[in-house]
Amino acid sequence: MIDILHLHPTRPVIVIGAAFGDLMLEVDQLPTSGADIEANEMGQHIGGCAFNVARALSRLSIPVINGISIGNGKWGQAIEQEMQKEHLSPLLFHPTKDNGWCIALVDKTKERTFITVNGCEQEWSPELLAKIPTPDNAIIYVSGYELVGTHAQPLQQWLLSQTNDKTLYLDLGPRINELSSEFLIQLIEKQPILTLNRDELAMLMNRIDQQEGDNVVAAHFFANQHNCQLICRFDCEGATVCEPDNIPMTEPAFQVEVADTIAAGDSHCAGVIAGLASGLSLVESTRLGNMVAAIVVSKVGSDGAPTRDELAIFAQNQ
Repeated sequence: MIDILHLHPTRPVIVIGAAFGDLMLEVDQLPTSGADIEANEMGQHIGGCAFNVARALSRLSIPVINGISIGNGKWGQAIEQEMQKEHLSPLLFHPTKDNGWCIALVDKTKERTFITVNGCEQEWSPELLAKIPTPDNAIIYVSGYELVGTHAQPLQQWLLSQTNDKTLYLDLGPRINELSSEFLIQLIEKQPILTLNRDELAMLMNRIDQQEGDNVVAAHFFANQHNCQLICRFDCEGATVCEPDNIPMTEPAFQVEVADTIAAGDSHCAGVIAGLASGLSLVESTRLGNMVAAIVVSKVGSDGAPTRDELAIFAQNQ
């Protein structure tokens, strides 16, 4: 059993990516073109993949080097306030543009669909990135949403320039198919940890190795072929860890009543990174990620990440 209360981080953690506003609406089903439907308002939160990860890490008492931009408008003000509340020290400020926001539609299956208005979180420059400390042996989380678009190249080059003592933890998400083949291959040559859901895994296998068929078999082949580590997230079926020269190991999901799946993947990332930063193996860290994700999906919205005490109580009750 993981001694959650006595986890001690020994590696620095850097979180790069976006924070923006989440406006949540509950609908019976997604509207068709031209339809007029009713929705129930579920609240307003500060979200964004990187912010969700950073917030969850902070609540687990894992210090975070905060590589999330704060805009110059109302959303930026709200994000800065939320960062201060979560003990995340702001480092990056955008002088001319506000943060983006999104509408999250949650249907009766609890699945979520996003409509996003981009903001300053999509604009990266060498000057901005130079403000982020990069200590030795750091774990660097990056979301794929910030690796595409007209202003993504500085962040791409910054990632590729990191020294080999650092571990890249990449949640490329559905943007895998928008990354250039050249950049994707260069990223994989950095031997990152890749976290992917079922659909994203299929996209990656098709892009790089033209592998089809059983997801785990393809992921295991990929890990051995490219000497990198994969976490394959299969929702209620758990998560499978594929590492070079090791057999795939599946950590089962923890059974909870699902309120919605907003921030499920982000919270899983935070749990895994918390474990890795504290010296746990990737398999043990994935178990920790499964716990954090289970707690988050049992609550409405993106703000359900547990404290370390809450996580320890959850673990004891399993």
